[in-house]
Amino acid sequence: RPTEENVLRFLEATDVAKKKSRLMANVAGYVAMQNPRLTGESRYPYSQPGRSEYVRQRKRDIEATLAGVKDRYAIIAFHQPGCGYCTAQEEILSHFEHLNGWTVRRIDITQNPGLAARFHVEITPTLLLVSRSTQESKILSSGVISLDQLTTRVYQLIRLMERRADPTDFYPTAFHRAER
Repeated sequence: RPTEENVLRFLEATDVAKKKSRLMANVAGYVAMQNPRLTGESRYPYSQPGRSEYVRQRKRDIEATLAGVKDRYAIIAFHQPGCGYCTAQEEILSHFEHLNGWTVRRIDITQNPGLAARFHVEITPTLLLVSRSTQESKILSSGVISLDQLTTRVYQLIRLMERRADPTDFYPTAFHRAER
């Protein structure tokens, strides 16, 4: 019950908890600094110079991966006439093709409804990543995504499709060891 007496007891207990929490945070910070393996700072740097190097390494890894598999994979882009989102996605896809030398096959779902049904495409634009050798496909997006998102998702799905990663390390980059 929120009586004055109960609220006073609550505030006194909260004050004690805040003081104990601050003390715990201080000691935890010191202990973490003395045991760096317990922090993510070496893997995911906090400082700007460290972040810059992390981004450089990640970019190199993504570029090398995409360049190394561009002949083994393709993107299928499902679109339809009059779809403004498809037009926006097309500009991004063209840029991706130019930057990475990848093949993007465009499919008009009004002209190829069977192919759209085969891949369960109900929304345009929908992008799929397809292995040329196995015909395995994975959805990259349903709706417009940016160039950075497209690049990252292609990279992530390649890692999964080539068994370089599993869903538990879908987000980390290859230059990090999986931690479980």
